[in-house]
Amino acid sequence: MNTKKIWLWSLVLGGMVALVAYFTMLPKPASVATSGDIEQASENNNESDDPSLTEEEIDFNREMGNPMVEVETGKRAISIYVEIAPGVSGYVEPESKVDVIAYETTEDKKKEEEYKSAVLVLENVKVLSSGRSADTKEEALHYQTVTLEVTPEEGVMLGLASKDKDGFYLMLRNEDDTETGKKGYKETRKVVKEEKKEDKE
Repeated sequence: MNTKKIWLWSLVLGGMVALVAYFTMLPKPASVATSGDIEQASENNNESDDPSLTEEEIDFNREMGNPMVEVETGKRAISIYVEIAPGVSGYVEPESKVDVIAYETTEDKKKEEEYKSAVLVLENVKVLSSGRSADTKEEALHYQTVTLEVTPEEGVMLGLASKDKDGFYLMLRNEDDTETGKKGYKETRKVVKEEKKEDKE
C-alpha cells in the first residue's frame, strides 16, 4: 500500500471518529412533561404532606384534671390569687357568681398616719374555675387561685390592681341575685399602731 492510500484512509477514519464524538457530546433535548406526569407528581406531594400517613401523630392537647368553663365570646379569663378566707373558704366553684373587693394601703406622711381601704371593684362576675388546671378534684377544693370571666377593660384593671393593691377578697352571691350598682363603693379606716412601751427603769 502506497503512502497516498494510507493518508486517504487516515482522513476517512479520522472524520468518522470526529462525527461520533460530536454527536455524543451534543446536549440531549429536555423532555416535555405531560399533564399526566404533573398530576402524578402532585399526588405524590400530597401523600407526603398527609399527616395521616406519618408514623405517629403529635397530640398537643393537655389532659386537665380541673377543667375551666368555656369563656363567653368577647370576654376574657383572668386568674387572681386568694387565700382560704378571702376565697370564701373553698366554697367558690365554676359557674359561681362573686363580687371582687380589692384592698389598698395609703400613707399620710405629714401626719405619719396609715390608712387601709377596701374597694368593690367588680360585681356579679362569673367564676370559670378555682384552682389550677392540673389539680385533682380534691386539690381544687384547696385552691389558691380563682379564674374569673371579665371584659378586656376589667381584666386590665384587675391586672394592675394585683400589682398595686394588697390582695383581693371574694363575696359569693346567691345564684338568683343579679343586682348591681355598688361598684366603686369604698370604705377607709385609719390603721392603729401600737405604741412602743418604754422600759421602766
